[in-house]
Amino acid sequence: MAVAARAPLGDGHGIRPPYREHGSRSAAAPRSPGPGRPCGESGDRTAGPEQPDAGSRHRRTTTLASGPRQHGDGSQPVSVVSVRIDSVGIIGAGAVGHTVGTLLTAAGWTDTILVTSRTRRSADALVADLEDLAVLLNSPTRLAHVPVAEMLSCDAVVVCPRAAFSNTAVRDVRMAGLRVNAPLIARLGRVFAGYHGPVIVVTNPVDPMTWLFARASGVSRVYGVGSATDTARLRLTLAGMHGVSVSAVSGRVVGEHGDAAVPCMTTVGGAPVEVDPAVARAALSERPRRINEGLGRARSGPAGAVLSALHHALGLVDGTVELSTPHDGSCTGVPVRFIGGQGVVLDPGLGPEHRRRHAAAADKVRAAFHTVRHHITREETPVHTRISTAGHHVTVTSQTAAVPRWAARYVRPWWDATETATPPRDGDGPVVDAHVDPGAVSRLVQSVTDHPNDSADFAGAVMVYRHDDTEGTVSAAHPGLDLAYHYRPKDRCMHIVGCTETAVATAAARVARELMRAQLHEAGWHVLHASAAVRGDGETVLVLGGKGAGKTTTALALARSGNWRLLANDRVFARLEDNTRVRVLPWPSAAAIGLGLLDALGEYDGVRARVLAGEQMHPTQNAAVTAALAEGSRQPLRSPAGKELKVQFFPDQLPWLGLGLATTGYAARVLFPGIDPAAKPALTDAAGRTVSAGDFFTPASDDRYTDVFGLIDTTPAAAVQREALAAALGALPRQGLVLTHDVQANSGLLDEL
Repeated sequence: MAVAARAPLGDGHGIRPPYREHGSRSAAAPRSPGPGRPCGESGDRTAGPEQPDAGSRHRRTTTLASGPRQHGDGSQPVSVVSVRIDSVGIIGAGAVGHTVGTLLTAAGWTDTILVTSRTRRSADALVADLEDLAVLLNSPTRLAHVPVAEMLSCDAVVVCPRAAFSNTAVRDVRMAGLRVNAPLIARLGRVFAGYHGPVIVVTNPVDPMTWLFARASGVSRVYGVGSATDTARLRLTLAGMHGVSVSAVSGRVVGEHGDAAVPCMTTVGGAPVEVDPAVARAALSERPRRINEGLGRARSGPAGAVLSALHHALGLVDGTVELSTPHDGSCTGVPVRFIGGQGVVLDPGLGPEHRRRHAAAADKVRAAFHTVRHHITREETPVHTRISTAGHHVTVTSQTAAVPRWAARYVRPWWDATETATPPRDGDGPVVDAHVDPGAVSRLVQSVTDHPNDSADFAGAVMVYRHDDTEGTVSAAHPGLDLAYHYRPKDRCMHIVGCTETAVATAAARVARELMRAQLHEAGWHVLHASAAVRGDGETVLVLGGKGAGKTTTALALARSGNWRLLANDRVFARLEDNTRVRVLPWPSAAAIGLGLLDALGEYDGVRARVLAGEQMHPTQNAAVTAALAEGSRQPLRSPAGKELKVQFFPDQLPWLGLGLATTGYAARVLFPGIDPAAKPALTDAAGRTVSAGDFFTPASDDRYTDVFGLIDTTPAAAVQREALAAALGALPRQGLVLTHDVQANSGLLDEL
């Protein structure tokens, strides 16, 4: 593309199509942007106007003039330049790609349109269709299907592919394509490394996809068209409401191209008007929904936004357009001022409330980008662990391989955990996206603490959190642990960032379990405060009681007998099936065993030897316990609050103690233990003790894993289910159990079960 002399803005609005033989493109050097902030995270390359190559072919010119139509900020294009456009590339032959090709062919101001798509068949079909159009309109534009790498010679490229998936979202519809479109956009970005022309991105969610392409390619001029389309829709809606022409309406939409869009700077007939949120929703949600329902997919509006962006980014016209581009640590829609094809981000001039909403949009886009940024380079290959039980799934994904692998170790062998290179897809269940990112921690923590928030205990530490009722999201932080969380219920994605690998891994495993708990709860499973042991035939003994009652002692004694396997040592999932049988599942967790009990079981020396040899126990183990093992101390330890400090075992370390592990069973008997050092071990009458509401962990009663993120159903139906489950358990044979400190005597009694 060669830039020639500027001419004053003329009246009318038109393009005079040139024609010449297609040749190779010389790199255009845009004019200096003048005052303002350059687009892109590293700033834009600027240079003086390109001079015509003395050895080039004769120059053809294209003239674009502007009529009275105003831009979003009310300004008009200030000048027009004559240019030579060799070629424009279109990636994606879908609805928008087809319409962009149609408009470009009809306009005729580019010599050649190069097309590529997911299949050669669709690309060839688009080329053939546009060739028919070119002949009928006597357009000089030629069409060709080429591999994507050949588009590096284009003056500009339009990126509008879409991965094959069914979008079933009813809210935040565009964001539903995040995980499926991200690998495609990142791969394209890597192909365009070193490209110097402008790239116009259409693929949704367009804001994080624009950022992803820019980061993967290193291209400085990458623009997403979502906010431009939104601005047009807003102006159309306001014009219809006030009975005026669209030219009498100005305004812009910034922020996200989606539910976090921010309409602002609106005037009708020059008078400021405040946009009612309902009007904004109608303009930005209901209008495209109506188009999609009638046509299958919006096409003309986005395609028009693409052409507008091309006009400005190629230097055909100067002016201001609302586009998304990387800036200020995010990638939201902002006004971008173009001079000679060089874009400069302008301050949108927002008031306090609009600034707050724009900041929320930036946070949302940032969180989405962090979810998929591992696609940027091939070296940053993420690891995914798919956790499954009872037909439900949760995926833990991270660029730090130790995080999902640690989660697998946390739940196996009680639940299935499989490592895969395939990213989670829609329908695969909730996702935990966890990363070591100290910078993101401070930002997320501040986003919680700088606003009104609540606090609760989660996993033994104070968590502060706040609910964003507008977005339906929950942000939370463990300030003392340098951990932060952001949960988006709509796509069931939990974003976790932390400063250390161990902290992130531990948090990811716990949150994955909570997300699984929510799914199980919805399917009728409830959490009992119990330990459990299972015989080979699936018959399960449930051991219920409060803290210190002897639940762990009983289950361990049974599991060490050789006839039983350990299913749980403190919590167990239970569900009533066929209105009669109670099925149980394990609650994966570290197994906690006191130093005294470990010694009484005869396992202290073996565990100590493994620790001295370098075996790592579960990271939740208190440092005083580790020190006691190193020193050979067998005396029980207690915290200042009086709680016993115990050795914490990973599930895969329990076989050290001669324990087999079970993955499911059916409740056959209920025991209610109690410890009496002065008595003899004995089975007793349950003395009226039965299973009650107090034996269940509910969102209201769980003091260790508070339902901060609102995952668990608290409707009356859940209480009815628990009552039916308690009644079924109460109908099982049940006995009291007297235990002493004599482990051998206890085991002898339990062998009789």
